Amino acid sequence: MRTKTLLLTAVLSAAGLASSLSLAQGAVYSVNAVGYVNLPLPVGLSLICNPLKGSTGNDLNTILPLTDADVGATIYTYNGSAFVSTTYLGTSIGWTPNNSVAPGQGMFISLGAAKTLTFVGEVPQGTDSNIHMNNGLSLVASPVPQSSALDTMLFPADVGDTVYFYRGGSYASSTFLGPGIGWTPAAVPGVGEGFWVSRANAADWNRNFSVNN
Repeated sequence: MRTKTLLLTAVLSAAGLASSLSLAQGAVYSVNAVGYVNLPLPVGLSLICNPLKGSTGNDLNTILPLTDADVGATIYTYNGSAFVSTTYLGTSIGWTPNNSVAPGQGMFISLGAAKTLTFVGEVPQGTDSNIHMNNGLSLVASPVPQSSALDTMLFPADVGDTVYFYRGGSYASSTFLGPGIGWTPAAVPGVGEGFWVSRANAADWNRNFSVNN
């Protein structure tokens, strides 16, 4: 409970935090619409996402199988009002509970040691690359494994919308100041990176992505 409270308190007070930190980019390897993403992570908390559709679903045991050396790793998702946690209990048990995390949904992961995570699956396309964002705080990610400015990824922004990236143990924020100005500073999520968005109005982030375009 204390960890969940600290996570939420941190983002609610993030407006005054620095915005100049950087994140090592995940490596993406793909053949047609199927591929894998390597995501190197440090010990402790990181804000990540599931960048690919799992072959049989997006439950954690499918998209993020770990080893017995990773026992105790914990994932926190956000349901709009509270954090939901799940813990890795080893190869014979897996994630408990075995929650689902779809592309486009952000999640915190807490690791006891530095590790490179490998996600294997299909690049989301069409309606699978579209997500809905509620008003207020949401924990989201690009539904497509790309690292590009939010402006160029068709992110629906209203003046005053703010995003928060958790990088290197601190929050970095960016606010949308309107057409012609855009995001200040530039908002560029990395491959496999989740982020908070605070917005006054609900909106749909529709990519309708195709690997053939």
